[in-house]
Amino acid sequence: MHFKREEPFRFLFGTPIVGTFSIAKYDNKEIDSKPGPLSVIDLSPKGIKIITPLDLPIFNHQIQLKISFYLNEKPIHITGLCVWKEKRHTEYLYGIEAFNDVEEQAILITELKTYAKKKQNKQ
Repeated sequence: MHFKREEPFRFLFGTPIVGTFSIAKYDNKEIDSKPGPLSVIDLSPKGIKIITPLDLPIFNHQIQLKISFYLNEKPIHITGLCVWKEKRHTEYLYGIEAFNDVEEQAILITELKTYAKKKQNKQ
């Protein structure tokens, strides 16, 4: 398993954010899969941890996902490569290395800060 804990900014959601994913590439071949359910566990400008009931064969194949969810009522779309998987009861955790450019990373940081401030103000 590979963890990127050295990243300077990773936001852990107290309540996971619901979204969807589809497979964008399977062994570098573009495909158009049906969307699957997911919950976002944590997020950083360069990666995302998700949980889903779907078991993807990431150890035998290179799988690139398109992930979509809402943060602060704004649509967020992240494309990235599955780099690790861990079974959790009846679901699977995945670590995704995001392909965000510097501008997309800055937008994510801004949205995460806004989300954190909103959560703090509700307490």
